[in-house]
Amino acid sequence: MSGKTPIPVARAMREVACNLDLARRQQRITVDLLSERANLSVPTVRSLLNEGKGSLENFLRVARILGMLDHVVAATDPLNTPEGRLRADEDTPRRVRIR
Repeated sequence: MSGKTPIPVARAMREVACNLDLARRQQRITVDLLSERANLSVPTVRSLLNEGKGSLENFLRVARILGMLDHVVAATDPLNTPEGRLRADEDTPRRVRIR
């Protein structure tokens, strides 16, 4: 299932990469030190910071080092969305099956 990355996703990848790189620079952390602390290779960290490309685990490792991990987790909490709050009282199924 590989294909061209949708434009909104590519834009978000670039924005997240810029945000991570800005946080790194604000904290005066070199790419070498960040990669060492995250236990990742320098090229992997550079790819994440420059293009937003990498695995979810690597993104979360870098976010943790930069003190952003709790914010990332909170940002993905469905209860922080209007839809999630509306549906919070409903019985949420463990699985969604297509009939």
